[in-house]
Amino acid sequence: MVQDYRDNPVLARALRYWRAKRGRREMPRRRDIDPTEIAPLLPHLQLIDVVEGGARYRYRLVGTSLVTAFGREYTGTYLDELLTAERLANAQRVYGAVVARRKPVFLRNRYNTTLDVEMIANRLYMPLSADGRTVNLILGALTFDWGRGAVAGMWSGASLDPSSASLEIIEDEDLAALPA
Repeated sequence: MVQDYRDNPVLARALRYWRAKRGRREMPRRRDIDPTEIAPLLPHLQLIDVVEGGARYRYRLVGTSLVTAFGREYTGTYLDELLTAERLANAQRVYGAVVARRKPVFLRNRYNTTLDVEMIANRLYMPLSADGRTVNLILGALTFDWGRGAVAGMWSGASLDPSSASLEIIEDEDLAALPA
């Protein structure tokens, strides 16, 4: 089971790509991201609009593996239209950390589904900026580790296990340690 973004082939590749596009800047621009350069990652990616400085978040693009996991297409949907209660608060906290810190964030959570199947979500959220200072988009890369008996769409009804949460702000020294 993957324990870290460095061990996850999707997340590690996404972070290396983000780092390369960032160059010497604090974060890359949306126009720096070329989908043809990361085609194998596209099913695992999200683009999330930061609305009104983080008052709301809207899913601009959602990859096919995420649609399958969630059980529905949610491109164009606001976060607060998609999630409720503790899952909404958790997601707002994570996205807010990306906006405030202007650094990538790795998050790992365990969920229990309505069919009593355990699911681990591994998520990497990376800031993008049009002006080089303000985060206006978040590039997300997500993978899932499913327990036995998993079926498509199980994530939508899953309950968060708060004791399993781990959130890591990825600092510049962590980025420098990534292999090329």
